[in-house]
Amino acid sequence: MTTTDTIAALALVVAIVAAIAAVGSWKAARNSHEAAATLSRIEQQRLHADLTPDFRCTIVANEARSTAMLQIHFEGPPGLLSHGAIEITVSIRNDNPHRGSTPQLAGTETPEVVRAHIWGPWKFSADGRDDTGRTVAPQQLAAGEWTRYGLTPTSPPSWSATTMDSWRADYANEPVRLSITARSQGSEWTVPLEVPVTIEGAS
Repeated sequence: MTTTDTIAALALVVAIVAAIAAVGSWKAARNSHEAAATLSRIEQQRLHADLTPDFRCTIVANEARSTAMLQIHFEGPPGLLSHGAIEITVSIRNDNPHRGSTPQLAGTETPEVVRAHIWGPWKFSADGRDDTGRTVAPQQLAAGEWTRYGLTPTSPPSWSATTMDSWRADYANEPVRLSITARSQGSEWTVPLEVPVTIEGAS
């Protein structure tokens, strides 16, 4: 092998080593970037969870159980104080998350119709409610403040043979299952709650 060949071979080896080093450096940089992105995402998720709004809810019905009042207190957390008022949308969930999940049988209502009915003791009667009484219009609520909504008893579905007395007896001691969606500065939280019903004047 001539001197020229030796020099060329050495140059090739150096080039290969440099290429391998460059690939290794690129992989390390990519891994570092991915690790940083993962840590940033975890931190964002942690901060989002830490700022989940805290609500205290009470429901008081009159003695005849013909009307009730839902009161919602927005209690924090302290990290949300700097956000000012947040927007909340309150909805009533069904007693069972699997309502309407079974296949439709001949002569029965569609799963969509079954899910649309309110399976629970109360629905909204407040201004701004939707047609079914399941959801009320969004409103602004500041930390440390409260709002309230009127409620009225639900009825058995029109296709059911269940009587009103039987329907009310079935739900007499059941809580109202709420879902509060809160939005603030581009963030959104959904807070599920189960609120027991107190009868006015009951000891």
